[in-house]
Amino acid sequence: MAFKTIVDGISRNPAVIWVKIVRNQFVYKAFEYRGRASGRRLAKELQGAGVSRVCITIAFNTPWVIDALTKAWEMHPPGMTLVVVDNSTKIAAREAIARICEMRGVPYLALPMRVEKHLSRSHGTAITCAFHNIVRHLKPELFGFIDHDCFPVAPFDIPSKLAGKTVYGRRAYGNENHVYKAKPEDRHWNLWAGYCFYRFSAVAAYKLNFEPRINLGLDTGAANWAILYSKLAEADVAVATVEQRPMTMAGAVGHHEFIDGAFFHLAGVSYPERPGYHHRTVEHREMLRDYVWNTYLGGPAGQTVSDF
Repeated sequence: MAFKTIVDGISRNPAVIWVKIVRNQFVYKAFEYRGRASGRRLAKELQGAGVSRVCITIAFNTPWVIDALTKAWEMHPPGMTLVVVDNSTKIAAREAIARICEMRGVPYLALPMRVEKHLSRSHGTAITCAFHNIVRHLKPELFGFIDHDCFPVAPFDIPSKLAGKTVYGRRAYGNENHVYKAKPEDRHWNLWAGYCFYRFSAVAAYKLNFEPRINLGLDTGAANWAILYSKLAEADVAVATVEQRPMTMAGAVGHHEFIDGAFFHLAGVSYPERPGYHHRTVEHREMLRDYVWNTYLGGPAGQTVSDF
């Protein structure tokens, strides 16, 4: 316990945090450079197709989730073109995800392969790379990012939420459920990187960065507090509502999240007898997949893969 206290103290030291940020920026720049040419090619293709409202999801090792998301987007298109950017660390997963996107006509880009132990930073740098290598060259009217397990399951129009606004999304504050907590009087916030949307013309001058900032008590996307969010007036922000809804699966009653009444967020599932990570076993993933398809996507006949 004493050792952990010392380690935590060192990790929170401002100098240590600064050194880590500099190190991470160096590693990120090398990663961004490796994916620059392919990202710009995709941006050019999207421009040629007349895409002006783009929503990017970061895929990560779970083909069945991308299968469900792309199907949900077909059934309830929320006014933006879906693009899959693949950050998977498994070659088989990348191959399966690429096939799904090809079958559904969804633009797909594989990021350079890498290994990053910090999952939030891996996700954040993948989003940042997509912004700088795709969005900044596409110059769309609107753009945004959505978690690969956040499915539109009811009619909804994202662009209407951005009418007269700079940003729209699910807001998270510092000091919420994090080990590294900001001071109580600090109300830093960011838009959750799994559901955030922007008017490009209003943010084009900013070098957005979607990395976490543990010193602020904020997860993926928190680096944008200093870059963008702290500069916005409240009238510039449209905030999505989040509610917990019950679900029953295999005799257990849990809850999942609904965002603005239209987006089912799978990561919100919890079970009394299975606390913690809910994708733990193949059997459990099968149950989750079947629940999603049977409840929201018209049954398993529409599935294109069975891979997990």
